[in-house]
Amino acid sequence: MIKKLQRKLSEFQQADGKASWMMDQFKWRYFTFRHKKQARLNIVYDREHGVETAMELQLETAGVPLADVARGNGVYRPLTEKLFRAAIASIGIDATKFTFVDIGSGKGKVLFMAAEHPFKRIVGIEYASGLHETAVRNVAAYRSKTQKCIAIEPVHADALEYVLPDGPLLLFIFNALAKEIMRELLNKLDKGAASEPDRPMLLIYTNLRNVREVGGVFSGLENLHVIRRVRNFVVIANQAGGGLAA
Repeated sequence: MIKKLQRKLSEFQQADGKASWMMDQFKWRYFTFRHKKQARLNIVYDREHGVETAMELQLETAGVPLADVARGNGVYRPLTEKLFRAAIASIGIDATKFTFVDIGSGKGKVLFMAAEHPFKRIVGIEYASGLHETAVRNVAAYRSKTQKCIAIEPVHADALEYVLPDGPLLLFIFNALAKEIMRELLNKLDKGAASEPDRPMLLIYTNLRNVREVGGVFSGLENLHVIRRVRNFVVIANQAGGGLAA
């Protein structure tokens, strides 16, 4: 405890902007406090649905080569139900016309929350083999009395190489990629939107802390534009998709 206090005091003394340092410390402690409460809710979710999505994992223990860990945020953790519901409710699309694609789908929790909506199809793209294998088991075990989509497919693939399904798309990313990889993916999607301007395409990016953590990765795209931004999620869309969002 004393060593920890000494380390924090040293960090404070060396900080260029001491007020900013103190604010960052407060925000992190508040996030940690909320996260502990949410961790209990994640366990309840698993028990109710017969799955295992709550346990956090470092990516190097989940089948990601050490050299590739920096492609993501380094750790798997499940998204909260509250944030997912708020993000989906913000666009108000007709889910029956859309394929839902979760990029960095982990153990599959987002796929199961999406299944509470009548999407045409649900696909999860996961790079970590260990997380993908868990997702496959979870899909087989998942149970819900309110499930509206049963076409759930976990795919072990690199999102930068994966060929997206045809038809209207709702893409979802829960803070799964490093900024550079995120920008590379967005550039790929932007080019795809240019080649198919009449195909509705929306992407929701979520972050438990703040979407500002990915900086300006959504700026400068030619065909995909921000249509909604709040603290914990951003929605971007092409013209065809933005016109369908509420």
